[in-house]
Amino acid sequence: MTQKKRPTPTNGKPSALDGAIVAEPHGKNKLVKAAPRLSPRQARVLDALRPGHWVDREPLDRIAGSSNGPDVISKLRHKFGQDSIDMELIDGTDCDGKPCRTGRYRLTQQGRERLAQITTSNQQGAA
Repeated sequence: MTQKKRPTPTNGKPSALDGAIVAEPHGKNKLVKAAPRLSPRQARVLDALRPGHWVDREPLDRIAGSSNGPDVISKLRHKFGQDSIDMELIDGTDCDGKPCRTGRYRLTQQGRERLAQITTSNQQGAA
């Protein structure tokens, strides 16, 4: 009886930045980055962060359509790199008038560059 080959476990989630080696003419190989697959929720958040300005947690939750914006950010960081999205705690006031700290997020320069690189390679691949 032959055994099926099993893929190496990666916690069930292959990294979105894992590439594929593609053969090119003249025997050279090139590592091509595959575009990360995004859920509709992640795509909406990424579109909101794309301009590079800060987005507060509550509006981010509404954009994502969930009450767990930090989880969406965590998944995007996993796909684009931990340094791709900044988070900053700012002082605020809760609905009872008490001081609190709330988070806000923005796409870093590295994140914008990675996003542009992936977008450009996808457009070239579609042509």
